[in-house]
Amino acid sequence: MLGHLRLDGKPIEFRQKEEKFPAKFTLPNGELFSRNEPAKIGQKSVWLVGKITRVLSGSLRLQDFPGRQEELIVRLYEQRGDAFVELLDGLFFIAIYDADEKKFGLYNNRYQASNLYYYSDASVLVFGKSLADVIRLLPSKPEIHKGSVLNFISNGFTSSDQTQIVGVRKLLPTSFISVKDGEVKVANSWHKEFSFQRKPFDDLETHLDRYELIYRGGLEDYFAQTRPNELGSLLSGGHDTSFAFIQGSKVHKKPLHAFTATFPGWAFDEGEYAKNIATKFGGIFHSIPFQPEHLDYMLDVIRSTEEPIVGTCLPTHLCALEASKYVDTMIAGDGGDTVWAEYHPVAEFHKYIRHLPRWGRQATHQLSKFLVKATDWERFWELEHVASLFTKENFYDDFMRRLCTYRHFHDDFQKSLFVDDFIGSTEISRSSMELEFNEKNFEEMLIEAKLINGFYCYQSFHTTKSFEHFNVNFYLPTIHKELMTFITSLPQEWVNGGSSFDRLTNSKKTNRLFHKKALQRYLKKEEIYNRSFDIPWYRILRPRTELLRVLLRRLKERGWYKEESLDNLFDEFSRQTVKDHELLELKHHGYRIFTLLSLELWCS
Repeated sequence: MLGHLRLDGKPIEFRQKEEKFPAKFTLPNGELFSRNEPAKIGQKSVWLVGKITRVLSGSLRLQDFPGRQEELIVRLYEQRGDAFVELLDGLFFIAIYDADEKKFGLYNNRYQASNLYYYSDASVLVFGKSLADVIRLLPSKPEIHKGSVLNFISNGFTSSDQTQIVGVRKLLPTSFISVKDGEVKVANSWHKEFSFQRKPFDDLETHLDRYELIYRGGLEDYFAQTRPNELGSLLSGGHDTSFAFIQGSKVHKKPLHAFTATFPGWAFDEGEYAKNIATKFGGIFHSIPFQPEHLDYMLDVIRSTEEPIVGTCLPTHLCALEASKYVDTMIAGDGGDTVWAEYHPVAEFHKYIRHLPRWGRQATHQLSKFLVKATDWERFWELEHVASLFTKENFYDDFMRRLCTYRHFHDDFQKSLFVDDFIGSTEISRSSMELEFNEKNFEEMLIEAKLINGFYCYQSFHTTKSFEHFNVNFYLPTIHKELMTFITSLPQEWVNGGSSFDRLTNSKKTNRLFHKKALQRYLKKEEIYNRSFDIPWYRILRPRTELLRVLLRRLKERGWYKEESLDNLFDEFSRQTVKDHELLELKHHGYRIFTLLSLELWCS
């Protein structure tokens, strides 16, 4: 869908031209192109991209509108106005033209930030699925948004909805745009998504049954609308992908294909773990080795996502390429870490440090820096990063973005990297839906803010874009409203329990205890594997010496960076020692070099 509206105050009137594909609708003040003919229901024209999988409340039921989901949309719209979209679940995007009201609306679902780019000023609204299309219709020459560049550099993904093009934004989950009388309004209903009403329960087995029933229910709803023929799953063998694969194999009647990015020769290679799960549940296993030569696929990934890419996107893109040869639909466990409170050590640390005066918090940070030098232990590297976040006077401000800088370029690092003319008074772009932390909501916000200010613009965005590029449907069963409501209602001891020391050290004995009990219905304890998906960039980048040489030269030619800082960064990277049993996310420059490479390729 692609649209261009001039906001001159004239009423919007759609007149369909004779062209059949793509459908073109002319307006006195603009035009709209769509691959889908709208459904005309009374005085409403409705475009539906994707599928509605469930009506969450109200008297209307999805099954009463077989093959007529647009009619359901109109009925709800007439009852609830713009709030109708809150009642619908699924992966969809909706546009409505209301001829009675002379009003046009664009409505996103609650899970995706990948459906629409838009630009708006006092005179024009431009919107489209493709960033390239939106840029083409801009009223002036596109310019680089420095604040968004800094945002990407800080996290390795763009946590803000502001893209690297001035004025062009992504439409975030639960958001909608309405146009009437020449006025554009952007709003959202995110505040209604989470309640965190944790409450005790009596019967563990009954509660586990409920968990599995909700999980499979989401899969069944999605499959009922998309009707997959061959189903695949991204599979690492970890908590979330294993559970997705197991439950998918229960719902889908054919053997599932499992696709695993492997890293031959690396201590954290996940191939054997994933193969064990796939074999145990009758799957067809596909190993996709990720090697230095696969860096050559980066241009294809950036073309498909249209934005600088995150470090994990490249091997995932290769999995999507391979999957497209065998399946039409994919599932994955992405988002599980977020919903199951992956940052609980940070929440526990906050309990101890929140009441200290600033000098006490600064002293704690200095102690953590000493422990790093004395031990070189990764847990102390993590502690040093977290402790540094609390040295600010108002440490709650911009907390999520600063937390996610741990393996990329934190704010002080950026100041030493960029030339003064670039960074100057530029402020790092912040999301229009940035959630605020405070002392009372801190633990809950580490989940909620990570979703909207992290996950939906991070792994979910790029993985969805890669599968769309290869025409493969993609669904995340954990990122499902009813399931997330269930998880966030569990007592804390069943999410991340144990002693304070257990929580601070992320003890595998007590974290995600409820989810592990569900997995133990199918797996032995030794088969339950817990690790995030990370890339050994030191092994991937170091052999590509010519690529690194050219990258360094191109970065200097770009003019954004201090040459001495670049030289130091690349020199340190070439000399940093590596221990196979360490992830090296914080103390190694691998992710940082990849981030610069990704941004430079996108700029080119």
